[in-house]
Amino acid sequence: MTYPSQPGYPTPQYGQPRPPGQQQNNLWLVGGAILVILVIIMTVILLVVQKTTESNSGDGGSGDGTTAGDGGDDGGGDDGGDDGGDTDYEGLGGVEINADACSAFDMTAFEAALGPNDPDQTYTSASNSGGLASLSCTFYNEDFDSVTMRLYDYESLDDVLYYIESDADYYNEENGYEFSEYTALGDAGSLYSTGDDTYRTVNLHVALGSIELTVYASWYDGAIDDEAALTVLEDYVRQCDQLFAEYK
Repeated sequence: MTYPSQPGYPTPQYGQPRPPGQQQNNLWLVGGAILVILVIIMTVILLVVQKTTESNSGDGGSGDGTTAGDGGDDGGGDDGGDDGGDTDYEGLGGVEINADACSAFDMTAFEAALGPNDPDQTYTSASNSGGLASLSCTFYNEDFDSVTMRLYDYESLDDVLYYIESDADYYNEENGYEFSEYTALGDAGSLYSTGDDTYRTVNLHVALGSIELTVYASWYDGAIDDEAALTVLEDYVRQCDQLFAEYK
């Protein structure tokens, strides 16, 4: 008895595409493998970078850079002006010559030499006659050592020079003063002092254009010396030169 032959399943020919489902599965496998490899590579890179950063942080780097605290080597301002009196006050705003002007002064140099200023003891006087102003300010410390600033506004520099040039006739050795001409600041000036260790006064009289300015320091019991006093007086001259520039 003869049985009919069973139909066979066709075998794909070489090069014939595989069924769609099987091809898609293979693509997912390949893509997944590539993704895993990329993740591993990125992880390794991150670990290397992290270790390198930690190493640099731990040893403080090479130390070649200049830090903010080093101040560089520009050579400027390391002393900080602690002794006062070395500022030109360029750009200091101008003020009107009146009683309020006394509060415009910077007291740094004063306090560096004489100690804290007592603002409650400050003496102020101001006037204006014929459009020409005058001002007087006296600043005290707790021991009543003081610095007084007096200025008068004139018509011209020549008016002021008359008073400067006459100082030598009054504040000389014959009258108990140590006198010398002063040229460091202003258009002309004179420097004279009197007294002893018990009570002493140093005066600086200068012309700032049409402004006649007298600044003097008075102190008791050798609180400061003449050099320290002059530093304070010159500081006030510099301030006046800026504060009252429009009057010159």
